Amino acid sequence: MELLLAAEPAELAGQGDSELAAHVRECKRCGAVAARLLEGQEQLAGALAELGPRTDVEAALSVARARRRSIRWRRGGWRVAAPLAAAAALALLFLARLPDGRMPGEVVLLPAPRIESVVEAPLAQNVVVFETRDRTAKVIWFY
Repeated sequence: MELLLAAEPAELAGQGDSELAAHVRECKRCGAVAARLLEGQEQLAGALAELGPRTDVEAALSVARARRRSIRWRRGGWRVAAPLAAAAALALLFLARLPDGRMPGEVVLLPAPRIESVVEAPLAQNVVVFETRDRTAKVIWFY
């Protein structure tokens, strides 16, 4: 069936020395399918011939010129639009400051909080407080 769909009209009519043309001449079923395909091709060719060209030469040329202009704009338009878009983005970036004067996304380094020790060392001794991974447990060392 696929060979019939891809065949030339002469082969479908059984003309020529190809294997397909010989098979179409001998096999009644394939000959009937080939005849229906030829009939459909003739109907399609007739319908297309009735339509004829829709436009004259001048109209076709004006359409082609309009397409050429739009292609030029698409090609050259980005040469102007891209730098303008980049400039606008930079202007927004520099003008969009936070109320405290920082830029958006700027890293703010805060000083580490100082923890006052709650342990007082006895006279003539020192103390060190070690924090563990468990925030509720601390090691206190007197020396």
